[in-house]
Amino acid sequence: MTVVRSVVGPRVFLASLRITVLQFLADPQWIIGSAAAPVVFALTAFEIYRFSSPTLVLFSILGGGMMSMWAQTLYGSGWATSQDRFLGTLEPTLGAPVGYVWVVAGRVVWNTISGLLGGALVFGVVALAYGRPLPVKDPALFAVLFVVVMLALSTVGLLFTALFVFSRYAGFVQNIGEFTFYVITGCMFPILILPFWTLPFSLAFPATWALEALRAATFPSYGGLSWGVAGDLVGTLALSLAYVVASWGLYRWVVRYLSDKGGGTADDY
Repeated sequence: MTVVRSVVGPRVFLASLRITVLQFLADPQWIIGSAAAPVVFALTAFEIYRFSSPTLVLFSILGGGMMSMWAQTLYGSGWATSQDRFLGTLEPTLGAPVGYVWVVAGRVVWNTISGLLGGALVFGVVALAYGRPLPVKDPALFAVLFVVVMLALSTVGLLFTALFVFSRYAGFVQNIGEFTFYVITGCMFPILILPFWTLPFSLAFPATWALEALRAATFPSYGGLSWGVAGDLVGTLALSLAYVVASWGLYRWVVRYLSDKGGGTADDY
């Protein structure tokens, strides 16, 4: 059985990735959420900041890009389970001889890629509107850390998808969580300007650490947290790994739970 899972798992991942791409292209509402809306918000912020510090222009880019990435991650993750509930495919999929996490991983990876493309679109549009080189200390490093931020977000999406298996209110959590996440992770502004008591909540998300690393390494004159870029990257890696392990363990627990109940249905928990 272990050999079967190790062979079938990657094939299921690729099949899930393929069908998620086709669903994304077939439904224009996802394109609006991941591309059009973040560009509008980024351009609005740019118009507000364009005659201020160049660093604020970079914040408008990062904020708009994060909107694209997180919206796609959160809503895609919520729908990853909700669609199985709606279509009645959650129980058969959980009972298949391959981990449900492979199915979800294919969906989350595409959400990551589409969010990254939306972020790149935001960057390009604002850069053109700015009309001169952006004040980034190291553009190559900025691009690399932008990808790190997206990967950190994908681990959050993976864990949320696992938690959504147990909830009938995934849509409610998505709507509440979207704007809360923008604030708590500091995607629109540094977390250092938030009340001190919110800091533990902010640092519980790997995306917060990744964003701090990006700003500290590429933004001119950015102070950031006291432990510097190296500490930010260590925190990002550690928390991302913890999220992945927690997600994997949670999915395995779900399968064992249903097996002990003799099958059961998604509404039993």
